[in-house]
Amino acid sequence: MIKRFAVLLSAAVAITGCSSPAQTFEIDNPGATPLTLRIDGNELPIAAHASRPVKLKPGEHHLQTDQLGDVRFIVYASGKGGLINPTLAEYVIANEIYVTGEDKLQHFGSLKNQIELGGVTFEGPYQTTHDLFIDQAWSFGVREPFPEVQTVAHVDASGGRINAKIFTAPDFIAYVEAGTGQPGAYARQQPQGYVAPAYTLEAAPTALPPLDPAFEVHAGPLRELYTRYLHATSADAQLQLQQEAFQAQMAFTAATARLGSGLPKEANEGYNTFVKTRSTLMGSAALVVP
Repeated sequence: MIKRFAVLLSAAVAITGCSSPAQTFEIDNPGATPLTLRIDGNELPIAAHASRPVKLKPGEHHLQTDQLGDVRFIVYASGKGGLINPTLAEYVIANEIYVTGEDKLQHFGSLKNQIELGGVTFEGPYQTTHDLFIDQAWSFGVREPFPEVQTVAHVDASGGRINAKIFTAPDFIAYVEAGTGQPGAYARQQPQGYVAPAYTLEAAPTALPPLDPAFEVHAGPLRELYTRYLHATSADAQLQLQQEAFQAQMAFTAATARLGSGLPKEANEGYNTFVKTRSTLMGSAALVVP
């Protein structure tokens, strides 16, 4: 028998490889009323509680909605597409592991995280986002269910298989309540139910996070490459910068490998934030131009 458990994965960001001519994004409307937006002048109506795909080539594009106005963004080569969130709604990405026995869990680990939706805390393999562009990091889209355990046809020699799904916030709440056998648990803590917060659009940062001076002396090439990347509108230029950034990151890592031991905790935390932020931004399928 295959059993299902929740598990959190850390997705590695790929910065090299071949890119397709266009990436597929899913435009989602989690609201109760129809939505119309335009991308590059093309009108794209979306029904309530529905989504539709759109293919976008690497380069500069424009998105217009009544809520967001005119948004200039760049699609990057080597990306995997993802979800376009024109209402800036909250979404949750959850991971599940399907195993042939509980003893197999040791092969996969069990990481937990805490998220909050409307003042209610959930602990588990979850992460939230309200970004306009949410990078593909799931096997099952917002309108697809997780498969039931009996439909999982194959697990490898490790005895398990991991799947991920992206949820709207209300659907995630229902998913957790069903999984724990506690229908109505959210409403018991929040009698008014889930109320979607209002978020404002956030563009990509114009610069990478600050560093301790000991690290900063080696960070110039990475900062300069990121600035150029924010303005790269051709696939060829983007791919070249991704390769250069990979080499620059390796040089930065080698130059700073022994510096952290003599620095305070805050300096090392800032270093980790810098590296993670740079990798995430330069591995994104699309960024809003600042």
